[in-house]
Amino acid sequence: MKPAKYIIPATIKRALAAAAKYSPDFMYFGGGTDIQIYLKQQLLPPQTVIDLTGIKALGKLKHSRGKLELGALVTLDQIIRNNQIRLNYPLLHRAASAAATPVIRKTATIGGNLLVKNRCTFYNQSKDWRIAVGSCLRDEGDICQVTGGKKACFSRNVSDTATALIALDARVFISLRGENLEMPVKDLYRADGIRFHRHPLNDGILTQIEISRKSSSWWFKKLRLRKSMDFMSLAVAVSVDEKGWARICLNGVSMSPVLIEGLLADMTLKDLMAKAGKMCKTVDNDLMPLKYRRQMIKVYLKLWWESLGERKKS
Repeated sequence: MKPAKYIIPATIKRALAAAAKYSPDFMYFGGGTDIQIYLKQQLLPPQTVIDLTGIKALGKLKHSRGKLELGALVTLDQIIRNNQIRLNYPLLHRAASAAATPVIRKTATIGGNLLVKNRCTFYNQSKDWRIAVGSCLRDEGDICQVTGGKKACFSRNVSDTATALIALDARVFISLRGENLEMPVKDLYRADGIRFHRHPLNDGILTQIEISRKSSSWWFKKLRLRKSMDFMSLAVAVSVDEKGWARICLNGVSMSPVLIEGLLADMTLKDLMAKAGKMCKTVDNDLMPLKYRRQMIKVYLKLWWESLGERKKS
């Protein structure tokens, strides 16, 4: 599907002005690896496209004084190839390496990956497929095709980098007309399969991600059908700082990333599994069976827990 109009502003100010002019029938465009699929499947109507790739300020990558600053248009490939990130923020490096394929990562941006739209096997299909099966709450229907309910959509957050960045307590910066916002990455999301972004990003631009937390230990593992290409069925990222404060983020198994945190010394594996089971709103909307995915949450948490013992031995 062709856009109604295509604009390439040179500054954030001009991009915001264009958004105000064409609101609400516009979309921001960065790497476009996800948006183009949505357009092909007719999940997005023809709109004015505001291409952000001409804004040089969104492409910066800087590491100094124990702080990493990433412009929203930094590609996943740039993150993987940066030695400072690999050495100082290996959790982010690992998560970026797990996303998509090498070819896609050369175009896909960190901002786009953070804001990837929630997915569901009943929604993310062609127009003809959705007509044949019946539409859903998130599209044009009045029921959830997964649960049969009429009130809630359970489409899943599938951002690899959000999983790591939340574990790292990263922050994001958003530019709006007349103001700038700063917030933790975890506050970008809400547990709603339709309105899955909590912030006013429809009118604003995510400009930068900042990390200052260092990990004394970290862990990341992703479950998917194939070793590349596929979106996650489950991902777990863990960061433990030098004071023993652990941040465990689970993703792919709920409408938004799930964060469990606390002193590692006060945690038990049993309690951790119980919390994860309660907080993750996992339903049968993935290619992998529901029962298997729920079981793998426990398996991954156990694998991380056992890795702590291995670290102590070494």
